[in-house]
Amino acid sequence: METGVETVVARIRTDPQSILAEWHELAERVGTVFSSRPGFVSNVVEATALACEYVEVRRGGRLAALAALSKFKRGPFTLAKVVGTGLGVPLEILSDGPEASDALLRAIADQGYMLSADSMIANDLTMQRLLMHASWNVHAPIRESVPVLELADGQKASSIRSAKSLKRLRQYRRGVTAFDVEMVTGVEHLESRWADIERVAASAVERNGRVNYLVPPHGEFAKSFLLSEARAGTLCVIGLVIDGVWSAHEVGLRTGTRMEGWLTHYDAGIGKLQPGHQMIEWFADHHDELGVRWLDQGVGINRIKTTWANSGYDVLRLSAVPNAWVLSGAMLRILYTAPRVLSSVGGAAARVGRRR
Repeated sequence: METGVETVVARIRTDPQSILAEWHELAERVGTVFSSRPGFVSNVVEATALACEYVEVRRGGRLAALAALSKFKRGPFTLAKVVGTGLGVPLEILSDGPEASDALLRAIADQGYMLSADSMIANDLTMQRLLMHASWNVHAPIRESVPVLELADGQKASSIRSAKSLKRLRQYRRGVTAFDVEMVTGVEHLESRWADIERVAASAVERNGRVNYLVPPHGEFAKSFLLSEARAGTLCVIGLVIDGVWSAHEVGLRTGTRMEGWLTHYDAGIGKLQPGHQMIEWFADHHDELGVRWLDQGVGINRIKTTWANSGYDVLRLSAVPNAWVLSGAMLRILYTAPRVLSSVGGAAARVGRRR
């Protein structure tokens, strides 16, 4: 594809090792969330043994767009999921411009893959290009919202919350013998606190029934990924140490001037201290020294997040089928309304093929 004096070229590879440095540079240049970084994707793929393809687009030889896709066979069909689907994180496809996004989407369609993701950022450039792309039939309803706390230079928690509410949080802190906030950013510090982080996570998840990303089948991936973020200087875990015991934490990851809250857990015994509010207040009061302006509070809404948020964005559940398919519309309806039916259809088709 010719664009002025430069040529845009799409390629699909199965091993990303030779482009990791370029991928990291592209993520640094245009990425907005940690899930598009090579460290996250590589650790997910390694821990889950996913069969993946990496669709890359180059403009004048420079990497301009990249999508990491896990492939699943459904009889004669191939479903390609954006890596990170199912892990509760906002997703994006890296691209530095509309033409790079268009070329990438055309390359995926040419492979005859269906495309799926559970939390695509609504205003992501490639997501927006997909919605109007001639090669695709798309269904992408809003799945969830992501609350965000935006803070200008010099602002603190007192700029967002009332004096009365912050006074109440101070009173809760004074109600214990010792209340300390511990920030973990380095590899050795993370290793030394990992058992405490696992313990608090296990207690919290047992209580609320959510997925514990710090134990199998996700635990190996999570620790390896967080260690890589610590080595890169983008990890920021905030722990509440109550009377000498690690009792709550929020795992934060920095992307540019955005701090993404990924995992938050606390022991039931300190619930009256309002640990969620305490940790957000700490982030708000220290955002200048951390070099961040936005606190992205992750997919999903709850009372704590909405109390602090002053902005946000939506994530979409994406289902897309190439328009070139004769039954594109019908397959799209099956993909987004009944994925299990798709598996059954694929299995039946495969059995028929074998009998022939």
